[in-house]
Amino acid sequence: MCFNRLFKKALLSCGTLDIHLASSILLDKLEEMGDNKAEVYLPDHDIKIYKRDDVVKFLDLDETDKIAFIAESMDCDDYAAILFGKFAGLIWTNAHALNFFISDEETLWFIEPQTDKLARDLEDWQGFDIRFFLGR
Repeated sequence: MCFNRLFKKALLSCGTLDIHLASSILLDKLEEMGDNKAEVYLPDHDIKIYKRDDVVKFLDLDETDKIAFIAESMDCDDYAAILFGKFAGLIWTNAHALNFFISDEETLWFIEPQTDKLARDLEDWQGFDIRFFLGR
């Protein structure tokens, strides 16, 4: 498992992808969704990737999803910002803020930070129009 116990249970990546391949994975998902307006911001030449099982184990230990929801002061953008600070990329849609990561199998996974649910596709209530991806 890629845990670093010295840094408050931070999840360490198990490798990287070249920015061009990572961009391609994100752009392919947007095309699949029929969404061609989203911006993709990847800050580094090498993008961190994670083992899906490690992410599941990390989220089981992480307590972000246990924080009480309070409209306007602890809502979707706040949960997503916390996971962004720990390891995950950030997504804004027309309706919601959530997170993402790319697995070592070159698969894009969405993370619902309020429930820790992983999914390959967005649910209707999460929105349909991705505004941007902000990578880690």
